Amino acid sequence: MSNTQDIFFAAVGDVHGNMHSMVRDLKIWEAKTNNQLAFVLQVGDFEPQRQEADLMTTPGPKKYRKLGDFPDFYTGKAVFPWSIWFIAGNHEPYGFLEQMPQGGEVAYNCYYLGRVGSVTLSGLKIVGVSGIYEPKQFHQQRPDVSLISKSSNKKYVGFTEAEIMEAIALSSADILLLHDWPSGIISSTEAQRFGWSDEVGNEYARLLVELLQPKLVLCGHMHQSYRTQLSCPKVVTDICCLANVKQGNQGMPQVGEAIAIFHLSSEGKLVEQSVL
Repeated sequence: MSNTQDIFFAAVGDVHGNMHSMVRDLKIWEAKTNNQLAFVLQVGDFEPQRQEADLMTTPGPKKYRKLGDFPDFYTGKAVFPWSIWFIAGNHEPYGFLEQMPQGGEVAYNCYYLGRVGSVTLSGLKIVGVSGIYEPKQFHQQRPDVSLISKSSNKKYVGFTEAEIMEAIALSSADILLLHDWPSGIISSTEAQRFGWSDEVGNEYARLLVELLQPKLVLCGHMHQSYRTQLSCPKVVTDICCLANVKQGNQGMPQVGEAIAIFHLSSEGKLVEQSVL
């Protein structure tokens, strides 16, 4: 058993409604390591659809819109064992989430950080920025949520210039949650290894890393596990890109891919735990 100064937390990639799979794999890690998680961070495409109506305000082709596990947690049939803190990705029920742009509790022990949000957990300042870069939306104001049935759902997936400025105004972060990757963290050769031909990431995510100088950046979106570092003036930032949670896996195949476990020492050092 770890001592009282040891703090462990998890980071989870795109869930896409597979909350039961996420909880199961995290519980397996706790059981196998005899450690307890303090909290869980999630990098978007969580997909907290409460009911069928929420699917109508979720961007993406209709054939991929499926009601996931969240209704169980929303109604109290199931409970998250740890506090879950998530940002929005590009596949979310925005008709629901846009009702709380500043964030809030969406189910017991489950919190949306909002379009731009910050929370301190175990002494760590965690900053989250929801959405992805959409050039046509970046300089515009999104339609009010009351107009979502008359607008394209895609108009709600992008962050805005004002939100990037709001995040920059937070001055610093220990952990930065982003959905998309920061630009320039993967070479074209490495990207081709994953089958990608286009440039990966966006410049505004990269700007946030350079200005907030977090110890750790967590992101998803690309459904690929990847680790690297960026050297900022005051810190070397660890970049942890996570794959998507796939329903039906058994054991702990997702730890290190869709799930990362971090240890926070009493000195404030963050270290990712190796896969068992």
